[in-house]
Amino acid sequence: MDQAALENKIRVAFRGVVLGRGVSLRQAQIADCYGDDVREESFDHLPPEEPTQDWTRIQLREDNSDCIAHLNAEGLRYYLPALMLSVLADYDAGSMRVIGTISALDPRGTYGDRRLEMLNHEQRQAIACFLTALPELVNLSHRDAKVVSRSLSAYWKQFLPL
Repeated sequence: MDQAALENKIRVAFRGVVLGRGVSLRQAQIADCYGDDVREESFDHLPPEEPTQDWTRIQLREDNSDCIAHLNAEGLRYYLPALMLSVLADYDAGSMRVIGTISALDPRGTYGDRRLEMLNHEQRQAIACFLTALPELVNLSHRDAKVVSRSLSAYWKQFLPL
């Protein structure tokens, strides 16, 4: 699959997904800073510039996408298409944005597949296609190539279109 077709598949699969009750990137940063001591009222007020209804408006930067591990299932579903598209557009093996995105798709990671439970079949298929095409579209580091391959074998290959 070429990059344009893959990007379109991701956009179509995640069209209309909103943050809802998901953890936002800003909330994930708060959780990262304060850990278990974070108070719920810290989550109550999202910065006005943080889009919650349209993931296509998300502006990912290294300083706002370094806490992907703190997203819950709904938050991950919302941010994942923007994150995957950003990896395709700007792969950097040392970037926490890239590391966090690839790690979030590894069902053998810290969270297992719990954070993937809200994804529908079309979204899972888009992710499987992303992981399959990624090594052909970007020059993956050895570590990332290993995680992508392991993730495909352990979980995502079942969602590849026939």
